[in-house]
Amino acid sequence: MNKILIIAYYFPPMGMGGVQRPLKIAKYLLKHGWQPIVLTTSHKKLAVIDEYLLDEANRSGIIVERTGTSIGNSGALVTRVQKEGFGSIKKIWTSFFNIPDAQSGWKNKALKKADELWKKYDGFDLIFATAPPFTSFLIGQELKKKYKKNLVIDYRDPWVDSYNLNFYPTSFHKLLNEKKERLAIREANKVITTNRRTKELIIEKYNNIEYNDIKILPHLYDSGDIEFAQSKNLPYTTKLRITYTGSLYSRGLRLFFKSIKQFNHKYSSLSNEVEFLYLGLVTKGLMKMSNSYGIKNLLNLPGYVNHLECVKYLLASDALFLHIKGRKNSDAALQGAIGDYIGSRKYIVACIPDGVTKNTLTEYGAADFVQDYNPERIADIYKKLYDLRRTNSIPEPDEKTVQKYENQKHIEDLAIDFNYLLDVD
Repeated sequence: MNKILIIAYYFPPMGMGGVQRPLKIAKYLLKHGWQPIVLTTSHKKLAVIDEYLLDEANRSGIIVERTGTSIGNSGALVTRVQKEGFGSIKKIWTSFFNIPDAQSGWKNKALKKADELWKKYDGFDLIFATAPPFTSFLIGQELKKKYKKNLVIDYRDPWVDSYNLNFYPTSFHKLLNEKKERLAIREANKVITTNRRTKELIIEKYNNIEYNDIKILPHLYDSGDIEFAQSKNLPYTTKLRITYTGSLYSRGLRLFFKSIKQFNHKYSSLSNEVEFLYLGLVTKGLMKMSNSYGIKNLLNLPGYVNHLECVKYLLASDALFLHIKGRKNSDAALQGAIGDYIGSRKYIVACIPDGVTKNTLTEYGAADFVQDYNPERIADIYKKLYDLRRTNSIPEPDEKTVQKYENQKHIEDLAIDFNYLLDVD
C-alpha cells in the first residue's frame, strides 16, 4: 500500500474548524490504496476537544504521529477560552515576528519528527500539506527537497488574499508572505483549493502554475456521519428551531443575536414557539450580550458539542443560519461548515456576499440570502419559516446538488490523482 504523509496542524482531539477535512481525507484515502500517516501536533491546552472525532481517527486505521508528548487523557487538555479581543491582539502581535503565521515555531519540530517517521515507516510515497496554518506548506517544501517525493498542497482558505483570516502589519510583511506563497505554489506538484474563485486568485496573482495543476475539492459532508446520527435519538423540539454553528467571536454571532432581538420585537406573540440554537462555546460575554439584547428566553445554548451531536442538532433543526463577513476577496470564502449544512438538507438563512458560497447555495435551492446583513429582514425570514413550517412546506434542497457534496467519490478521485503523481514521479 502506498504511504502518504499528511501534514495537518489542526487534527483531533482539537475541535471546531479545520480538523474534519484532513481527517476525512485520510480516512477515505485508506479505502483506495493509500496508508495515511498524519503528522500533527500535541496541544498542551485547547479551548474545546472532540472525543468523537479522535475516536474516529483511532478506529479508522489512520496512523497519527504527534510532535511532542503523546496525548493521554484528552480531557486534561481543556482550558478556559481566552477573552474576547485577546485573540485579535495576539494575532496582531505575532504577525510582526511569525512568518507566515503564529505556528511558524512548529516547523522545526515537524521536520525533526518527519525524519523519524521516514525511518520508522521505511519512507513515504507522497507528501500532502493542508493549510492554514501555512507553515504546513513550508514543512512540505523542505521534505520534498530532502526526500525527493512529490508534494500536494491543500488550501482550505486563501493565503495572502484572505482578508478575513490574515493580517499584515506592513507592506514588507505582506511581500514576504507573497514570496513564500509563490515559492510554495511553484514547488508543489499539485495544488488543491476548495473553490473556483480561490483557484482564480492563485492563477491571477502567480503566473507560475498551470490551470490544470489546481484541483478543486470543496468542503464536503460524510454520509456516514448523517446515517449514524439518524440512527440515534435526535434532539427534536416542537418549536421552530433555527441553528447557528459559527464562531463565538465572529460578527456572525452578533448579527444572529440582533436578528433574534428584532424577531422578538416584531413577533413577540411567537416567542414561545421559536427556538434559536447556538452550538459553540458559552462564555460570560455571550451571556451578557444575550441579556443586553433581551433574548435569553429564546436561546438554547448547549455549549460546544462533539461532531456527532452537532450533526444530530442540524438534522433536528428546521433552518440553519450562515454568515460570511463582506470584505475584499470574501467572494472566495467557503466555510468548512457548509458541507454539513448541505448534508443536513436543511433550509439555510445565508447572510453572505456574492461569491462561491452564494453560487453553491443558489444551486442548493433551499436558501434565503440577506446581503445587506439587515437584522429586521432576517427576522422576517424567520417569521416566513414559521408560517411555512405550520403547513409542512419549508422548501427542500435539490437532491442532485446535495449528492455532489458527499465526500467519498471526491476522495476516490483524489486517490486517482495521487496514483498519477506516482506514475510521473
